[in-house]
Amino acid sequence: MQINAHSNKRSAWQWLLLIVSCVFAYRIAVTINTPITLFYDEAYYLSWAQNLDWGYYSKPPMVAWLIATTTAIFGMAEWAVKLSAPVLYAATALLCFAINKHLFNDKAGFWAGLMFMIMPLVSLNSLFVTTDAPQLFFWAAAFYAFLRAQSSNAWQYWLLAGVLGGCGLLSKYTFILLPVTFLLYAIISQSGRAILTNSRFWLACALAISILVPNLIWNYHHDFISFQHTSEISKHAENTLSFARMFEFLALQLIVFGPIALIILIVCGLKKKSSQEAEQNQQTKDSVKLLWCLFLPTLLVISLQALTARANMNWAAAAFVGASLLAGFYFAQMWQSNKRIKQLVVASAVAINLFLMLAFYHFNGFTQLIGVERTQHNDPYKRILKWPELVSQFDADFQQNPQMKLASDSRKLLAYFGYYLTNQDFQGAHLDGSEHIGDHYELKYAIAKQPANEYFFVTQDWTKHELQTHFQSVKLIKQQKVKVYKNFDREVRLYQVGGFKQESNE
Repeated sequence: MQINAHSNKRSAWQWLLLIVSCVFAYRIAVTINTPITLFYDEAYYLSWAQNLDWGYYSKPPMVAWLIATTTAIFGMAEWAVKLSAPVLYAATALLCFAINKHLFNDKAGFWAGLMFMIMPLVSLNSLFVTTDAPQLFFWAAAFYAFLRAQSSNAWQYWLLAGVLGGCGLLSKYTFILLPVTFLLYAIISQSGRAILTNSRFWLACALAISILVPNLIWNYHHDFISFQHTSEISKHAENTLSFARMFEFLALQLIVFGPIALIILIVCGLKKKSSQEAEQNQQTKDSVKLLWCLFLPTLLVISLQALTARANMNWAAAAFVGASLLAGFYFAQMWQSNKRIKQLVVASAVAINLFLMLAFYHFNGFTQLIGVERTQHNDPYKRILKWPELVSQFDADFQQNPQMKLASDSRKLLAYFGYYLTNQDFQGAHLDGSEHIGDHYELKYAIAKQPANEYFFVTQDWTKHELQTHFQSVKLIKQQKVKVYKNFDREVRLYQVGGFKQESNE
C-alpha cells in the first residue's frame, strides 16, 4: 500500500510537471513566433534595467532586476526581456502543488498547480513582464516557507520566509497585505493565534521589512515619489463612492481567474457542509480557513479601492494564489467523488480557461474563424501593434546623426524609440511642459538637466508652435504613419530642436 501511495504521488507531480513544462514551452513559442512585441511598459522597465537601483519612479526594483538578469544572459531580444514572466509563473504553479501537498495531499496540489498555470490572468501576463510575476511567485514562496516554519518551527524556514517576504516587498508594495492573512487567521483559529505568539514569526516579518529599507531610503532621497505615484493613480480626490465601479471590478475577476472556476470556488465556500466534509479532521478544516484568509483580504481591500476610487482588474492578482489553492482542494474532492456531474463541472472549468488562453494567443486566427474583423475596439493587442514598423521609419535619421539625443514629451515614445532604434537610447530626455514629475524619464532625465544642446524630438501631439515655446530652433524633419486597422493609424513627427529655453520651464 505504501508503494502504491508513493507511486500515485509521483504520478500527480509528474503529470503537473509535464503540463507546466508544455504550457511554458508553448508560451515561449507564441512570444517568439507570433511575435509578441514589447508593450511600452516593458520597454520602460527595460530602460530601468540599464541602471540598476533600489527604486524607480513607480515601482520597487525587482522587475528591473529580473529584466537585467535575463537580458544579460540571453541578449536584448523581445523574448529575453519577457522571459522572467513565464518562468516565474511556471515556478509559482509548482509552488502551488507543494503548498497543497503540504496542507492536504498531492491530488489537491495537482489541481492547484493546474488551475494557476491556466488562469486567464497568468495566460495573459505570461506574454508580458510586469510586477505581477515576481509578486505572485514570492507570495506563494513566502507562504510555503511560513507553512514549513509553522509546522517545524525551524530557524531556517523562518529566515527563508523573511527573505522571500522581503523580495516580495521589493516586487510590489501591495505585498504588504500578505501578513494580513495570518492576522485574520488568528482571529478565527487557535493555531493561527499560536503563530502570532511565536517570536520567530515577528522576527521573520522584521527581516522582510529590513530588506525593503534600501528602497525606502531611495524613496526618501526622491521625495517618496513611488508612494506619490501610487496615491495619484488611485485618484482618491477625484472620485466619489461608486458601487457600480466596485461591482464592475468584482465581475471582471471572473475573467481574471476563469468564470466557471471562480463560481465553483464561491459555491463551495458558501454551501452548507456535507456529512463527509463534517468528518474532516481539524487540521484540514484549519488549512481551508487559512487559504480563505490568504484569498479574501487582498480581494476585499482592492474592492474597497474600486468603491472609493478606481482599481484595475489585475490589482488583486495576489489573491488568486489563494484562489488556486482553494480550487485545488475543492476540485480534488469533486473529481474523487466519482460523481460524473461534478467531474464534468471541473472539466468545464479547465476547458473554459484553456479556451480563453487559446483564443487570446491566437486572436487573429480566432477572429478570422468566426468572421470578425480586428479593430481598435476589439483587439487586445492593439496597444503593441506596429510600433517596431513605425520606429523603423525614423531609424535612418538617428543612424545618420548619432550625435543627436533622443527626446520626447511621451514616456511611451521614449520607451519604444529607445528600444527599437538601432542606436538604442534608454535615457531619452523628457519634456512635457509641466512641473509635475510623471515618469522615470522625467525624474532622472528631464531635458532641463541634460548637457546636450540639440535633440531629435519625437511626438504625437506637439506642433512646431508648441515646441517653439521651449526651444530657440525647431525644424520638422519628417512625419510618418503606419496603418494598424482600416480606420486607425499611428503617426509620429520628428523635429530637430536646439537651444532649450530654461526660463520656459520655470
